[in-house]
Amino acid sequence: MGQSRDAACPRPARAVSWTFRLEVGPQMWDWTMGPPDLQGLRSIRTPRSTEKSRHIPVQAHSVTLDGPIHLESGLEHDLVRELDRDPDVEWIVSQPVRLGLRTSGGRPRTHTPDLLVLRREGAVTIWDVRPLEKQDEKFAEIRGLTASACAEVGWQYRVYGGGSPVRRDNLRWLTAYRRQMPWYPNAKDELLEICREPRATVGAVLDADHGAGHLVSAMWHYAWTGAVVMDLDSPIGRSTPIREHRDAL
Repeated sequence: MGQSRDAACPRPARAVSWTFRLEVGPQMWDWTMGPPDLQGLRSIRTPRSTEKSRHIPVQAHSVTLDGPIHLESGLEHDLVRELDRDPDVEWIVSQPVRLGLRTSGGRPRTHTPDLLVLRREGAVTIWDVRPLEKQDEKFAEIRGLTASACAEVGWQYRVYGGGSPVRRDNLRWLTAYRRQMPWYPNAKDELLEICREPRATVGAVLDADHGAGHLVSAMWHYAWTGAVVMDLDSPIGRSTPIREHRDAL
């Protein structure tokens, strides 16, 4: 469910304007009405690629949305893979708002953050995606202004600079197993029984599978959901430890 319009929400300073795209089109939002219906938001702009583009737009499938999401870069795709695994994430909007900002010196700045994320308890996070090496002084200024604007309306603000290449590759692998298959529930009990062993490893699951594939594919699926825990920041091999995550079941 989207955030209620009746939720208490302070009105942002007049120096900041928020323009959302709703069904009727772009609209500068009046925060005295409370927040907009977040699940009714549409991207304020459509990513496009030209000869001089710094990014390559992609259309990714989101399990959270059960449909496509348009992204501006592979790094945004990396973040969506992380968010899609989080069971508390209820909704994601790309290019969610156009902010009209002003610096301390009164200079106007316009900024479109990359993602808006709504969590099940109602918390909202605005995300900017920027590689660490490109988080320069100009971006730092925008980051500070955006963080202040979000704080004024009770929203969180975060910046994603990317994970390690190993983590990115591991998540790409697990993403191939994110959809529930008919044999996963039947394989789950046997898989988790292995995970409860004191020194359980990926190799133990491979050996118990006997080449049938049901346990191995279930292991990857439940590693994606978080029910099976393994270190995604390290290369995965036979000796990789695995365990049951009871809270994720």
